[in-house]
Amino acid sequence: MNELIKVTKENAILTEEKASKIVALERAAKQIKEEEEALKAAILAEMEAKGIIKIDMGELLITYVAPTDRETFDSKALQKDDPDLYDAYIKISPVKSSVRIKVR
Repeated sequence: MNELIKVTKENAILTEEKASKIVALERAAKQIKEEEEALKAAILAEMEAKGIIKIDMGELLITYVAPTDRETFDSKALQKDDPDLYDAYIKISPVKSSVRIKVR
């Protein structure tokens, strides 16, 4: 069995091959996301300028969503103003384990 993680007294170390692969994938994903956001912004601007609501090209469907107001609930303010009422409505939900990877 090929170990991914080596443990020493000081810390745990991922194999160099896997660490490099994760860094490359994370950087590529970030670049793709940035390109996607820029393209979406350009499409949005042109759809607004031309009054287009929908573009349907079979495999690709783009729908313009107009600006609106969103109503949210400020739970932090309720917790501060009335902690007993806040506690009465708290719901605890299990969250599965995961890993968080950050490329610097």
